[in-house]
Amino acid sequence: MAEVLLGAVLEKLTNFTVDKVIEKALSFYGIREEVEKLSRELNYIKALIEDADRKHIVEKRQMQLVKDTIDIAYDIEDAIDIFHSECPEKLKLPGIRGRLGWLPKEISKIPFLYQFQQEIKEIQSRIREINEFRERYEITMLGTGDKIPPPNTELNLIFDDSDVIGFDTHRDNVVKLLLDEAYESLAVVSIVGLGGLGKTTLARKVCNSNYVSENFGKPIWITISQAYDLLKILQDIAKDLGILSGNTEDKKDLAIKIREFLEEKRYLIVFDDVWAEDFWKNIKNVMPDKNNGSRVLITTRFENVAKMADTKYDPYKLPTLDQEQSLNLFLRKAVPKKHQSPGGLPDELKILAQEFVAKCKGLPLALIVFGSLLSTKSYDFHEWKELLDTMSWQVDGSECIDVIATSYEYLPLAKKLCFLYFAAYPEDYEIRIEHLLRIWVAERLIPQEDTRTLEETAMCFLKDLVQRSMVQVSDKNYDGSIECCRVHDVLRDLAIQKAKEMNFLVVCLKPDDWKSCNKARRVAINYSSNVNELMNDYANPNIRSLLLFGKSLKLDCSKYRVLRVLGDMNSEYVTTEEKLVLQKFKVLPHLRYLKLVSEIEGKEREFGEWIRGMKYLETLDLGYYSTHGDLSKWIWGVKTLRHVILNDNYGTQGPPGSVDLRNLQTLLHVSYSESRQASGSPNMTEVRELKIKVHEKYFSKEEIVTLLHKLEHLVYLDIRGISGVDLGRIIWKDFPFYKNLKDLHIMEKSEIFDGDGNEGILPANDDGSKILVLSDDTFPPYLTYLGLVGFEFVSDPMSVLQKLQNLKKLTISGSEKENVLSWSFRCSAGGFKQLEDLYISEIKVDEWEIEKGTLPMLKRLNVYKCDPLKVPLELVHLPSLNHLNWTTGIQTNNDKKRNIHEQRPDVRFPFDFVD
Repeated sequence: MAEVLLGAVLEKLTNFTVDKVIEKALSFYGIREEVEKLSRELNYIKALIEDADRKHIVEKRQMQLVKDTIDIAYDIEDAIDIFHSECPEKLKLPGIRGRLGWLPKEISKIPFLYQFQQEIKEIQSRIREINEFRERYEITMLGTGDKIPPPNTELNLIFDDSDVIGFDTHRDNVVKLLLDEAYESLAVVSIVGLGGLGKTTLARKVCNSNYVSENFGKPIWITISQAYDLLKILQDIAKDLGILSGNTEDKKDLAIKIREFLEEKRYLIVFDDVWAEDFWKNIKNVMPDKNNGSRVLITTRFENVAKMADTKYDPYKLPTLDQEQSLNLFLRKAVPKKHQSPGGLPDELKILAQEFVAKCKGLPLALIVFGSLLSTKSYDFHEWKELLDTMSWQVDGSECIDVIATSYEYLPLAKKLCFLYFAAYPEDYEIRIEHLLRIWVAERLIPQEDTRTLEETAMCFLKDLVQRSMVQVSDKNYDGSIECCRVHDVLRDLAIQKAKEMNFLVVCLKPDDWKSCNKARRVAINYSSNVNELMNDYANPNIRSLLLFGKSLKLDCSKYRVLRVLGDMNSEYVTTEEKLVLQKFKVLPHLRYLKLVSEIEGKEREFGEWIRGMKYLETLDLGYYSTHGDLSKWIWGVKTLRHVILNDNYGTQGPPGSVDLRNLQTLLHVSYSESRQASGSPNMTEVRELKIKVHEKYFSKEEIVTLLHKLEHLVYLDIRGISGVDLGRIIWKDFPFYKNLKDLHIMEKSEIFDGDGNEGILPANDDGSKILVLSDDTFPPYLTYLGLVGFEFVSDPMSVLQKLQNLKKLTISGSEKENVLSWSFRCSAGGFKQLEDLYISEIKVDEWEIEKGTLPMLKRLNVYKCDPLKVPLELVHLPSLNHLNWTTGIQTNNDKKRNIHEQRPDVRFPFDFVD
């Protein structure tokens, strides 16, 4: 991985000059020559390390050389970045400003140049020591090595691979224990097994069982891990129950509040990955026992932990896979479908496959990771044999991390650092993909490719890690793309271990961890007590990345001169006391990624000026930040912006026509509802995601059309008209993004939408409001989500919308007028082939005809105030429907409701019918 860091440093050395005056001073004192010499030495070391990494080095002497080189790379970066940060101020010194004037003969009389010169000389001395060390101990890193070939199988995005082999029986067995009527009192059920065996996967399958949801409602899921914080656990439970108000610091009060809330409920609480024997003793008094069959489910690696939980049941011991199951799982990951049976493999590979399986000893995670690693290789006996020979041990669970370490060593060079970034995230954390990829880009972990954006290359990296089963997909968007991911706890342990070894990132899981942060360049805070004091005492002033997952950090910005990534990774639901608070505003000139959830201790102008001073800022994410106001005066001058996410409630005005934002790809929650300094459309042709509000008085339909015509890469569009913006006359098929658009949301009250672009007088209601006219080519053909809000219709919209065969989610909401047209829905056989989610609101509907063969994938149906429509009996023909929320202003036909339940008892309506 050192070669990746060295590449970034060499780029900085190549582009070192920041000013002609400084360039002249550097040349005068020979510093420029020293920098070039340093660059040549680093290029040589980089070549050696690249070759060593290609050969998957394991010798301790080689690893020590790599670690020393990484330290040097960090120190060079620090020196250059600090030098650049201070240059603007130092240029004001007498004798240096202007055309340089005069230069003293002794460089010591120019302190900041002299200091930099000494740092360069000290680094050169360390490089000489490394070369002497290498020669003295004959550490050879030269040779040839083949690049790792690209994957030869298609990406298989499975939620959790280990649940596909033999888990249904285990799920049913655990569910029976939870529903056992022999014990009406509170009972604990525990799942025990080796690390990597699939305990968490099994627990998730249990919680997703219909029988569990029927008897307990939504389970409460709490991840514990090795070092647990009882207060944080109580806060998480209270947050899940919806009873957390403010930042409750008193554990006793919070425990009483939880217990009182659960008193009359039948509940299921899952405590995942428990390590400590005293955990149940500390938590059991929070769980009321009202003899109503409430349950606690614990997963743990240790049988003694399970036995300490006062359980009425013996621990459910999850076994390893048998030989047949192991081979099936291994082949599923290692080879394409046509080779998944042993008969489909060459004879010599059959033997090797059996040997791989035998060494993995039935451990699913080992089988999955090694199978996935082989999927990146050709079906060559020598390649398989080379990997098999590295497995010189027998897996017994305690060595599972060694299995994963082998797969890690076989990662391509640039992807190792990307994987190490997963160490920053708490155990079982749902990682939003857009946040992760933007941080990778900001950290310069992603190489630039001619045919892709950095974000697109980063997504390819992530997909490769998924294929290698080093990352799990936990949620997808409607278009099938990855929305969230997570890493197995064993993989996370590996990432933490490797990140610490390479001084790449330190994770603070508990207060003592801060003692190892004095040299750390990246710090992730995963706990919630004494953060501020310890950070002030131990944190390295040259921290490059700071990610906050705990609570209440007061950050003095003036301390961290080379900070690149500052991320408050909490959500909008955390309390004020849990949020990041910035103090002592000072420009962070190297900051590229800024995500804030909380308030700023300072005025709006001070905050805006602070942002404007960040000349390299790429991601500005204030989507959950509640007090930023209108930042348009400051942020649009930052030309390096790639992703801007603002708070929809505070009306930051969109960029004016005079600005150049050619790097911008994401622009969410801006308005054109005030007078602009410059008319016309800004230069932001690379935008992929756009969410704007437009006001007729300040942004005409013609300007909207001009703007949209420039956005050929657009895939997501949310546009909302205010006070009569004529969005209805926009002809979507004329835009260059027509076939690329996947997500479209349009809101405009009582406005015309003529899909054919017809001119002249269009239909209108008696009150003069215009209505929506649809045709077959009105909307882009590959939409997966469509939202139409505030429109009225001249005819049944279903006859057109059902032809959008890629549509997964549809929202139709009326204009809220009393005098609106009334019509009928008709869903024909073969319509809405992929629709999963349908929301219909405030539209007059007389009846709804649902033919057999329509809506085959519909899972969720929400109908709100669509009088006089009654629940159609034909819903019984929808095979996938499992959620119905029906709210009307009239009495629901109870006979029809009862009839539905009789014909389809498997269709359950959690919210029933709300009349």
